[in-house]
Amino acid sequence: MSTPQPFRRSPETFDKLYRGEPTFEGAPPPTGIPWDIHQALPRLMELEALGGISGEVLDIGCGLGDNSIYFASRGHSVTGLDGSPAAIEEARRRASEAGVSVTFAVADATKLTGYDGRFDTVIDSALYHCLDDAGRQAYAASLYRATRPGARWHLYCFSDGNVNGLVAPMGSVPESNLRDTLTANGWRIDFLGPATYLARASGFGSGDEDIPDAMAEQMPAEALEQMADVRARFSTIVDLLDGDRVHLPFTAVHAHRVD
Repeated sequence: MSTPQPFRRSPETFDKLYRGEPTFEGAPPPTGIPWDIHQALPRLMELEALGGISGEVLDIGCGLGDNSIYFASRGHSVTGLDGSPAAIEEARRRASEAGVSVTFAVADATKLTGYDGRFDTVIDSALYHCLDDAGRQAYAASLYRATRPGARWHLYCFSDGNVNGLVAPMGSVPESNLRDTLTANGWRIDFLGPATYLARASGFGSGDEDIPDAMAEQMPAEALEQMADVRARFSTIVDLLDGDRVHLPFTAVHAHRVD
C-alpha cells in the first residue's frame, strides 16, 4: 500500500511542525518536537571527543541546530543545512544566543546544489529514515558530490530494534537498505551497528488520547497501528522518565568516501 500524500514527510510537513502548526488538515497541533532536546546528542558528543569530526563539517538535516552549535563550540568549522526555513531561523537564533559561528542555510539534501567538494565530515542525525528509496539514492549521491576525497559520513537512523521495549515510531531502516544505498553511491561502510537516540517522550503524544479521525483516515493501517502501539508504550513509562527523555533504537553507520 502506498502512503497517502498528506502523510508523507516532506519539507513542508517539517516546517509546519517547527512552527507549531498541524502538519495536515484534521491533525492536532504538535505537542512538541520529539528530537528537540536543547542540546547536542550524547552519541555525537562522544564521536567528537573520540576524534571522529575533522575538517569542514556538514550537519545535514540539522533541524534546530544544537548539534552544529556544539561542534562549533568545540572549534570546528560547521555548515548546517535543512529543508525547513523555520528550523534554520531558530537554529540561527540559538547559535547567536550561544555565541558561536555556524553557517546555516536552507537546502535540499537530495541535490545540495552549490556545495560540490566542500566537506570532510558529514553528520546525519535522523535524516536518512525520512526519505523514500529514491530520495535515499539521490541523497547518498549528492553527499558524494559535496564531499572531498576521504570524507567520512556518520549516519544515524531508526532501526527495527527496541530499547527496553520502546520501538521506533515509524520509518525503521533495514540494514540491507543502508548497505546497498551507500555502496551503490561511492561509500564504503566501516561500521554498522546498534545505537540509541535521545528524544522527548512528550512529542509522541499520549496513549490515553485517540488519534483524530481525520488523521487516521489519511494514514495506512500499518502506520496507524504502529503509532498507536508507540503512544501506548510511552504512556506506560511516562511517569518514570527523567526529564521527559527516552532512548530510541537507532542504527549507527560510519562510512568513508571511496575515491
